[in-house]
Amino acid sequence: MSFSSVSGQDKAVEILKDEIKNGRISHAYLFSGQGGLGKKKLALEFAKAVFCSNKKLDSCDSCISCRKVDHSNHPDLKTIVKAEDKSAISIDQIRELKKEITYKPYESDRKIYIIEDADLMTKEAANSLLKTLEEPPEFATIILLVEDEGKLLPTIVSRCQKVKLTDVSAELIKDILLKKDLPQDKAEILSYLAEGSPGRAVKFAENESFFEKRKSIYNFIAAIDKKTTVEIFSAADQFNKLINNDFPFFYLLSNWYRDIIMFKQNYEQGVKNIDYLDLIKKSTDKYTEKNIMDKLEYIELAKKYIDSNVRKDLALEVLLFKLRQLEQK
Repeated sequence: MSFSSVSGQDKAVEILKDEIKNGRISHAYLFSGQGGLGKKKLALEFAKAVFCSNKKLDSCDSCISCRKVDHSNHPDLKTIVKAEDKSAISIDQIRELKKEITYKPYESDRKIYIIEDADLMTKEAANSLLKTLEEPPEFATIILLVEDEGKLLPTIVSRCQKVKLTDVSAELIKDILLKKDLPQDKAEILSYLAEGSPGRAVKFAENESFFEKRKSIYNFIAAIDKKTTVEIFSAADQFNKLINNDFPFFYLLSNWYRDIIMFKQNYEQGVKNIDYLDLIKKSTDKYTEKNIMDKLEYIELAKKYIDSNVRKDLALEVLLFKLRQLEQK
């Protein structure tokens, strides 16, 4: 689909095209930026352009090399991800990379390895990769994909050429959604709610019940001070099911309280949930900023517990009771 398929990342694309044009492709790149900006898509399009038989600054999308990348069967391209049943990229995966990377390319002049969520490498895996980055084969390129480069070893970061992907404007995200036939009003709401991430906006749009579920969360939270213990337990069960189905419960919950802070600070243009502006206005006088910050801390803590495999139902119940308690102060 060529570099043009990576929306809103013209600067990053220019850097990579310049690398190809001047024949100075690096042995290691670090693509960073929040989720949904297109880091993996950019890495794949870069690989296509490098492998492309037409030898231009972009892929042709039609030669055998381009088609192989599109179908994930190019012998000189490999993507490394953490195993589904693991929480990190293991040292065994990096050892396998180190073994394979020494062999010369099969069809192209280069071999390219893409490591997704590179910040999830174990300490041993990261140290093992570092040795390869210090003395890489001249024909090999490793591309690390991360949201936050600060989570990588500084010694790894220093050996990579940085390519920073930037947040995309709400206007461009809206255009992307409209091209997918999303109604104008919903496209506008999601363009703000996505916070600069086209991928996040598209994922929200693809969930047919997104707006209905979001409404149920916000209506409950806005009146949580009036909820009974039985209602709290029932809601925790419902929200637990949403999380299990990969629904962005914590993202939406945090955004709700951040919007209230924005409004309290007279920064209405910073509000993301633009269709809930009236309800946000009504909620503003109920809280102090400290009260809201306390809630955001409890939300973040609950998310960390759940990410650490603490029982979701228990973590959610504790969170909702804490939020109710803070409402009643």
